[in-house]
Amino acid sequence: MNTFQAIHSEYLRADRTIETILVKNEKHERVFFMYNDQGCSFRVFENVIDLIGFFEDKFEPEISFDDENELDKYFEKVNLNLV
Repeated sequence: MNTFQAIHSEYLRADRTIETILVKNEKHERVFFMYNDQGCSFRVFENVIDLIGFFEDKFEPEISFDDENELDKYFEKVNLNLV
């Protein structure tokens, strides 16, 4: 099982953030970027280019959640071997 933690938060507004999330297990670690919209919508990006594309209305992430518990389950089980 993976562990994860926010290693940086950038506040766009009081209710919208971009968080840098470090996910790791015994062998691997990866960084993800998450856009948190009012604590109700979470979009996960595997790289900063996709994050920028999202804000330029050029990219909609495949990984998104409307529930924080589902988001946590994703980070706990995401395959870190893929790069």
